[in-house]
Amino acid sequence: MQSALDVLKKYWNHDTFRSPQDLAIESILNNKDTFILLPTGGGKSVCFQIPALLKPGLCLVVSPLVALMDDQVKNLRKKGIKAAALIGGMHTDEIIATLDNCEFGGTKLLYLSPERLQQDWVMERIKKLPLNSIAIDEAHCVSQWGHDFRPAYLKLAALKDFFPNIPFIALTATANQSVQEDICTHLGLKEPAIFKKSFLRENLIYGVYEVENKAITLEKILQKNPFPSIIYVRNRKDCLEISNKLNQNNFSSTFFHGGISASEKKKRLQSWLTEKATVMVATNAFGMGIDKSNVKTVIHYHFPENLESYYQEAGRAGRNGQKAFASILLAPNDITATKKTFREALFDKDFLKLVYKKLNNYFQIAYGDGFNTQHSLNLNRFCQTYQFQVKQTYNALQFLDRQGIISLSQDFGQQSKLQILGSTSELLDFLSVNEEEENLLLSILRNYPGIHQQEMKINVDDLSKKSQLNTEKITQLLQDWTKKDLCIFDNSSNDITLTFNEAREDEKTLNRTFYYLKQQNNTKEKQFKSMLFYLENKDVCKNKILLHYFDETLVNDCNSCSVCLAKSHRERTASSLLITEEKILDLLIHNDLSSQELEAQLSLRTDLLMEALSHLLEKNKIKPTANTKYTYIK
Repeated sequence: MQSALDVLKKYWNHDTFRSPQDLAIESILNNKDTFILLPTGGGKSVCFQIPALLKPGLCLVVSPLVALMDDQVKNLRKKGIKAAALIGGMHTDEIIATLDNCEFGGTKLLYLSPERLQQDWVMERIKKLPLNSIAIDEAHCVSQWGHDFRPAYLKLAALKDFFPNIPFIALTATANQSVQEDICTHLGLKEPAIFKKSFLRENLIYGVYEVENKAITLEKILQKNPFPSIIYVRNRKDCLEISNKLNQNNFSSTFFHGGISASEKKKRLQSWLTEKATVMVATNAFGMGIDKSNVKTVIHYHFPENLESYYQEAGRAGRNGQKAFASILLAPNDITATKKTFREALFDKDFLKLVYKKLNNYFQIAYGDGFNTQHSLNLNRFCQTYQFQVKQTYNALQFLDRQGIISLSQDFGQQSKLQILGSTSELLDFLSVNEEEENLLLSILRNYPGIHQQEMKINVDDLSKKSQLNTEKITQLLQDWTKKDLCIFDNSSNDITLTFNEAREDEKTLNRTFYYLKQQNNTKEKQFKSMLFYLENKDVCKNKILLHYFDETLVNDCNSCSVCLAKSHRERTASSLLITEEKILDLLIHNDLSSQELEAQLSLRTDLLMEALSHLLEKNKIKPTANTKYTYIK
């Protein structure tokens, strides 16, 4: 019978396991629920893939991202391992054929999203599979206090009822103690064996840098390290603009965000993985499960919301064990602006009650009605109707979704799509006879740079404000342009499909959620304060701050982060200053000398000499003479 090490050698070409992979595999082979907490790049996947190959049957892998599933399935198949995934866009016939192969054809690993398990007929087929284990990848998504919460993950514990005798495996790279406990509770893990590794990444150099011009600093960093890099930004507009600017300045760059199509994402990811483009500019939609070992630099152009996200995103650098850099760039007003944005996005129970009430009014749902009804909603229009702030309302709807009051569709955020065909000058020539059309085109080009290059999601309500045209007129004009082959326009006036899971009873419906809302706000406040401390503190080693957040203690400073290097520089400067002062005194004991004479005799930098003279004057060790020289005070 093959051992775990035999399988590792056969398929992965390694002679030994990394600690604690072997112990985790042994736990799973002994049918124990297992919690695996290893830093990014720590080899979590092998821990469930090898037991899946050693035991009869197959492993069901619940994973949050298509890119992650696609990547792992591809790699497993290259090794000759039968693996499959149920991903979005598959026809029912394809899904049935894949599940048939899992039941009868020897497939060893089946990957799917947690949302896929919410389809009753898929769940019924899963129940018939000869499962030997269930792995929940990126398990922090289970926790409402984690940074990537997915409501569908909360329903995974139901699988325990159908498969009580096989091990559940929870895997994550980022979870402090409270999130770990939350994961174990929500997944119903029974006395799980827990395997952890230090969060310390010795080869990764963390830095926070205050700069006047981020664009210039960014290019300097990339010039210094011309290797595969990731630049994280907060929004889609910056994604495109920064990538275009880098390309104009002879950097090879592409971009990635949630608004581009699945095929476009795949193409851009492939371009970066094969290093046709060495720089990836991305929102946080890019990353989970992306495995590229030689990333040299991860730069956060805007700082992330919490340290969990930051640790995971920064950890995509240096997976090959070589020195790599994780840097955050701070402009003078960044922290003030982000504090304001953070405050505006929070909401209290009064706002939650108001949103829920207006949502029911918007769809004309009477008190006691609405159960199991489905509705389409344009978020921006809803917010305009009731004078709500969009981000705050979005967060409130997400909270209602997490609490099971409503269910939001998976295509949350879908909007009308547009691509402009032809050059700007050609279009302006064609449309200049009509002022309305010209204004609309200019508004589109100003607000959606790059719309010539690819199909982009547009906000018709936003364009209406900027072009002074009503939404109906904009839709009509874009449809006319489509007929004339000036653009491709896919009109979708609604961006959310939501289902009411409970009858409308206003405050009575919401009462049970207020405790969780208070907890959520407290957690977000703590997370934000921890992030601010990491950014603003200039005395404590960055590695110490990060490890403390994840309930780990680092005794000695890392001596490589921006704080440690600045401290070391200060100490060297102080030491150098002291030596310079002693040299100056040695000369002045014998003769009075001018600053120019001292500089010439000691071969010193002017700034260091002047600082040393200033110190000696303050200490009353020397004094100036009438002929602009310095004399020693005996």
